[in-house]
Formats: sequence, C-alpha cells, structure tokens
Amino acid sequence: MALCCEELDEHRDECEACAGDGRPIISGLENYAMVPLDLSTVPSQVNAMKALKESLKVPDRMGWNGDPCAPSSWDAWEGVTCHRSQDGKSLVITQLDLGSQGLKGHISDQISLLTNLVSVNLSSNSLSGTLPAGLGQRSLVKLDLSTNQFSGSIPDSLDSSKLQLVLLNNNELDGQVPDKLYTIGVHGGVIDLSGNKGLCGVPTLPPCPFFWSKGLSTGVKIAIGLACAVVLALIVLLIYILCIRRGKNDYDFGLPQDLISIAAKRNRYQRQKSLMLLEMESSEGYTPTLN
Repeated sequence: MALCCEELDEHRDECEACAGDGRPIISGLENYAMVPLDLSTVPSQVNAMKALKESLKVPDRMGWNGDPCAPSSWDAWEGVTCHRSQDGKSLVITQLDLGSQGLKGHISDQISLLTNLVSVNLSSNSLSGTLPAGLGQRSLVKLDLSTNQFSGSIPDSLDSSKLQLVLLNNNELDGQVPDKLYTIGVHGGVIDLSGNKGLCGVPTLPPCPFFWSKGLSTGVKIAIGLACAVVLALIVLLIYILCIRRGKNDYDFGLPQDLISIAAKRNRYQRQKSLMLLEMESSEGYTPTLN
C-alpha cells in the first residue's frame, strides 16, 4: 500500500522531494516469521516401509507413497503410526495396523530396520512364508499375526522382545516353541498358538520328536533327517528286491533238478550192481559180500 507525503508529518521536506517525481515512499509491508521445517522419517525406515509395501502387496487405496510419517499433520500412510525419535530430530515408525486389508504377500526381512516398533497387527489376511528373524525388535510389545498362512518355525529372536501379547493362532507353523516366548502367558501376558498342527514342546501342545530337541543344532537336525531318509530308502529297496522282483518259481522249495538226476543215476547203478552179483552167485556157487 503506497503512502502519500501528506500523510507524513515528519520529514515533510524529504517527502515532497520524493513525491516530486511521483514515487511513493513505501510500496508495501512484508512480514517475516520463523516457521520450523516438518521432520522427516529416518531414511532406513523409509526403505524398510517401501520393501514392506512390495512384499505385503499393499493396495494403492491405502496411499503408501512418499514419506511414511511426513507431513506429521497428515496421515498419508494408512495403518502407520509415527512418533518423534529420542533425539527429536526425526520421525520413527512405532505401529503397523494392517489387519483385514486383503494382503497376500509375505513379511520382508527389511522389517528388522523398524527398530522402534511397539505394535504389529497383520491379522486376518492371506500372508504366507516364514516369520523373519528381524521381527523380534526389543521395543515390540504386541504382535498379532493370527489367521494367515505363515509356515516354518517361530524365530528365537522373539525371545529378546518385550512382548506382552502374541497371537499366532490359525497358521501353519511347526517346530518347537521357544521356551521364553511361551512364558509370556505365565507372567501375565497373552499368547495364543492354537490352530498350528506342527507346533510342539510346551504345555497344551504335543511333545516334540527327539530331533527337535533344543540342544541340537540345525545342522545336526538336518543330518539326522537325512540319515533317516537313507535308512528308509534302503528298507524300501530291500523289500522291492525280496518281494517284487522274485520270479514265479522263486518260492518252489523242492530239490533242485540236478540233485534229483544224480540220485536217480546212483539208484540205477546200485540195482545193476546187485543184479550182477546175483548172477555171479548163481553161476559160480559162492556168496559175495555186498558193499
């Protein structure tokens, strides 16, 4: 907004000189304010979320594009909750709530980069594959992977977390349940392992075969399994040789033809010898001794 010289009481002489050429004294007002920049997500966690987007086959309708946490005033990534990091200089991902979203992929190993996760809910989807070892963040308190198609064993890394709620029911998991994980239910937490026919080794579940013993390493378990497979193959081969490949006369336990022929010849020889001795006895009048 231009101000005329007549509106200024002070410095009128300078004003009149300036106004002589038609130029205004003040052409406008400019205001300045210090506006803090919005924080961004830790780069490694951004990469982890992009990997999860691909592995979980997150649909486009959930808007997983750009920075998972920024701008903080707009929840662009559905199901993702963020908080400031401890140093206050960036944003970190603390919660994934993606239950019943029609996901059909698997959990990427990159989830290990989400080191600030407190809660993970991927229940009631069609996820498959094994549970990655990186899922056992120390910060993790709640884990719900129920009603999916996960297979394989439960990673021992879950022992190191602060889990108070573990729902792994209605999957296809197998193997021995980590002892420390099962004690969550003993110490006031909640754990549900039902609906997994292959799990074993803790109360309410069947005992594990000896090769699932916790004292055996993975290599030893594999060696035992291979040895059992070899023994089974040898047994099957022996049965095949003894039963299937026998000829139709293999079960005839009579005397061999050669032995029968030799016995017949011997009998004929003895008869002929006896006849000869009888003839000699009748013609010469003596009694020979038969051998």
